[in-house]
Amino acid sequence: MPRTPELTTHARRIYSRLNSADLAASAGESLSLEDLGLESGGDRVGLAFGTYSREGLEHALRAYGFAQRLEERVGPVELRLSCQDPFQPRITLLSRRYHAAVVDLSLRQAMGAEVGFTRSAAEAPLLYVDSLLLQHPGRPFDWNRPPLPGQLHPGLSLSRDLLELLHLMARRIGAEGVALMPATFSAACVYERRFTFADGVAQGHFSALRRAGRGWPRWMLAWAVELGCMRDAQGQPTLFTPTPMISPLSRRVARRLDTGGWHKAWRLHAKQALSLDEEALQARFPWARMPPGPPPERVVEVLGYDPLAPASLFQDASEPAPAPVRSAATS
Repeated sequence: MPRTPELTTHARRIYSRLNSADLAASAGESLSLEDLGLESGGDRVGLAFGTYSREGLEHALRAYGFAQRLEERVGPVELRLSCQDPFQPRITLLSRRYHAAVVDLSLRQAMGAEVGFTRSAAEAPLLYVDSLLLQHPGRPFDWNRPPLPGQLHPGLSLSRDLLELLHLMARRIGAEGVALMPATFSAACVYERRFTFADGVAQGHFSALRRAGRGWPRWMLAWAVELGCMRDAQGQPTLFTPTPMISPLSRRVARRLDTGGWHKAWRLHAKQALSLDEEALQARFPWARMPPGPPPERVVEVLGYDPLAPASLFQDASEPAPAPVRSAATS
């Protein structure tokens, strides 16, 4: 059975210390119990999920140490909370140094039925991550960390920290799981530490792609999947299709991922014999997206780098969308 994600001792301690008043407080205001929704079942309109003010979010991010780790990388940040619908907030952290977003989250409440759950699990409340952006706009790509599909800038090596914060938020608002839809195979590889595909078929297909890529650098496998260079036993292209992933926080949701049908579908599709078509990858590889300068010898050996070769016909197709609509964090 998928286990509830373990939280660090530090995170659990801070979580227990933060209270509703801390999270709902606004600068320069003295909130009454009624304002905080602590009397008469108040609606707490204007607070994200009826719980978080902008100042409350800032306080929480500093209490957990996330804001400090972020500022070590990108300098001072400014938090913006768009809360036109309290149950569909957007949280953005802007770097004042680079005048660009470094964290951008669009969240909402959802029910288990949206990710395909049935029976009692269909009514389970979820924290759904509609989009997630985590990037360092001031750092260039290099051959130690080349761009992944969908990336405009390198990551921040903070995805684990951010995902833990999302799980803490889900607990705080009474959600029974965190759900998202990875935009790319490489994003799913990041999320698999805490998330499982809600559909056993999708989990099996993902496992088969991972197995087929053993021995390959993760970034190169990600491009092979993105560019349609993975083949099934009949030589036909096999693609990654974005489908919901979930991290359970209750036994009801965890049991939904532990059924006989889910495991049967997972085992069946995980057995797919897939392979990486090296010739197709060489022909389609988006060299124009890669860091400047000659690539490492290993990359040259695999991809047949030729600095005089014309650009791949797949260059335009591999360019990332300017505004991701699904979750695409990669580090």
